[in-house]
Amino acid sequence: MRRLQLNTDKTELIWFGSRQILEKVSGSNLTLQLDSDILKPVDVVRDLEVLLDTELSVKQHFFITQIASNCFYHLRRLRQIRRVVGEDFTSQLS
Repeated sequence: MRRLQLNTDKTELIWFGSRQILEKVSGSNLTLQLDSDILKPVDVVRDLEVLLDTELSVKQHFFITQIASNCFYHLRRLRQIRRVVGEDFTSQLS
């Protein structure tokens, strides 16, 4: 009895390895056939909001570092403004 069905429309295939290993096997047929469906490999998958690429690097998360840097900049600016306008005004902002 098959209770769990694989939804091939939502399924992604990824091969993990070092750049050198992935270059060696890139000419091979890396697809996977499940019944009548064929899955082709992708370079990046998302699992629990974490982006995983074939080399398990964090290249795809660069934008997160940039956003965090911008947030810290604005927090520092807000701290400087609070000194000028006073505690009463800044407590209304939060």
